[in-house]
Amino acid sequence: MSIRILGTGSYLPEKVVTNEDFEKIIDTSDEWITKRTGIKRRHYVENGMWNKDMCVIAANIAMKEAGITKDDLGGIVVASVTNEMGVPSVASQIQRELEIPEAICFDVNSACTGFMFALKAVEGLLKPGGKPFLVCGSETLSRFMNMEDRASCILFGDGAGAVIVEHGDNMKYFEVYSKPDVDNTIVINGMNTLVDGVVQPSYATLKGKEVYVFATREAERVIRVALEATGKAPEEIDWFLMHQSNYRITKTIAQRLEMPMEKFYSNIDDTSNTSAASIPIALDQMNKKGMLKKGDKLVIAGFGGGLSSGCAVYEW
Repeated sequence: MSIRILGTGSYLPEKVVTNEDFEKIIDTSDEWITKRTGIKRRHYVENGMWNKDMCVIAANIAMKEAGITKDDLGGIVVASVTNEMGVPSVASQIQRELEIPEAICFDVNSACTGFMFALKAVEGLLKPGGKPFLVCGSETLSRFMNMEDRASCILFGDGAGAVIVEHGDNMKYFEVYSKPDVDNTIVINGMNTLVDGVVQPSYATLKGKEVYVFATREAERVIRVALEATGKAPEEIDWFLMHQSNYRITKTIAQRLEMPMEKFYSNIDDTSNTSAASIPIALDQMNKKGMLKKGDKLVIAGFGGGLSSGCAVYEW
């Protein structure tokens, strides 16, 4: 597997929306939200900030850690479901913002598993001795929330995460999957568009029970497949890094694997579900906190709309 991570970065918008803030606008409570999701806060972009802006901030942090500059990049791949425009891609917007004259730039849309799919795509583009790539996950999901739908509006937040990767042998296993969502479990009907100066919103909708069943079963399945492929037992893994969708989902997966929650990094209380940005944000936080030691074995698993999933086993 031809991936080695050189640096990580992330950005969470400064505007924080708490559960108490939601109590003022919908029929809910901090206790209700926390008990069912583990979420206490989420970060929202404000007017004037786009996905590419958050990506550039996260990318600069990752490049600094990797010891490279924008001129060293061979490509940019962004995972997002919330690009503010159809064309150009967020990746191309970043290229323009960083003034990179030539690079391979494109976006990937695979909902909450998007970062995993973007990384998988880059795996096929990396070459021994070749230029490193920037891979970002970024979302402005707050702009797709129906604030009258208390079942969904509390779940999502904004943010961006980034990694700089080059050809290497640290990735010990990596697969992604797609299954048909015949029940329309997770849907965003279209992009928010501007008509006569007025935003025509397209709201995210999901079926909570069906999402929980799919996420817990599929995450357990792909993790067990990855462990079997690498000949590892769950107890040999130092960290399990899951897509941060719901604390109860992560807890259920830990219980099924018979692993302590201490091995499962969680930031859901502060970030909520940031879709494609979730995994790279969490990875950067773990990295910046000094939680990852050389030789540590990580299982990284994602699941989301499509229906999609993915799992990687990575040696730090």
